[in-house]
Amino acid sequence: MNIKSLLLLGSAVASVSFTGAQAADAIFVPEPEPMEYVRVCDVYGAGFFYIPGTETCLKIGGYVRYQINMDEGDNGWKKRARANINFDARSETEYGTLRGYAELWFQRDTSNTPGYTGSVRVRQAFIELGGLYFGNKVTLWDGDLAGEYDDWGFSDEIHTVGHNFAFGNGVNLALGVEKAGENTNYRVNVVGKLGISQGWGSVNVWGGYDADDKKWNAKAIGEFKLADPLTLQVAAAYASGANRYAPGGDYKWAAGAHLKYKVTNKLAVGFGGEYFGKQYGTNNNDWAIGGVVDYEVVKGFATKLAVNYYDGDSYSSDANHWGGFLRLQRNF
Repeated sequence: MNIKSLLLLGSAVASVSFTGAQAADAIFVPEPEPMEYVRVCDVYGAGFFYIPGTETCLKIGGYVRYQINMDEGDNGWKKRARANINFDARSETEYGTLRGYAELWFQRDTSNTPGYTGSVRVRQAFIELGGLYFGNKVTLWDGDLAGEYDDWGFSDEIHTVGHNFAFGNGVNLALGVEKAGENTNYRVNVVGKLGISQGWGSVNVWGGYDADDKKWNAKAIGEFKLADPLTLQVAAAYASGANRYAPGGDYKWAAGAHLKYKVTNKLAVGFGGEYFGKQYGTNNNDWAIGGVVDYEVVKGFATKLAVNYYDGDSYSSDANHWGGFLRLQRNF
């Protein structure tokens, strides 16, 4: 056998060996599974989508806010940054709409405390089924004017169980029991709200009982469309004693009004005030007035400027009367 024959034989053996190795080490790539695209859920309004593989609709929203606060007598900046994130999950059942809602606040204020890194707050976390709700929720008593000077009683979140009754034609009734303290007693506060909303505006009436202080409360707020760009709000409140739901926390009664004028689709201005009568313990009468300017720079980015003035029996001549803030907010 000559050299040329040996070279041909070697090439054939190498080719067979290489082909055999490839056959032994072959990689089989499985066919991709069909992709399930996120589907829009328009049952509950804009922004909802179906969680893939389920019939549950989810909406993720919130805002990022930067705010500069001002009070007469301040010696430096008072600023606040907040990120609000909320999750709203809904689906239909034989008992009505099943809803789960969570709202978180991530907030950092200017502080002189070394090592301060801000705070995290569970603003709301509740479950709702066919109108029945239970969990940590903004109080049913919440309701105020469009200004930034007023105080109509407790407006924070609280542990609660309640029910919303929708009667149609813009009429709604809500009843709830609320509890703020833990392991102190078994008493619960009772709050009710009746509202009607029509083309001319809306009227809401509240009644509440603070079981800890054993005091009754009532509040009413009406909003009326005087003309296409002009809206008037009026409000009144009464408390049988100082308690959580009393106007200002410890006044016997209060009355106020706020006028809002929508200059353009982006610009609105408002002005109003509130009078606080017969403070429990001191019998002081106080009042506050204020103005706000709201301007939408672009869709999703809003600004607000508020300037307030406070006075009355509780304020001495050298007290801090002026206050307000500038707010920049990106909504999503």
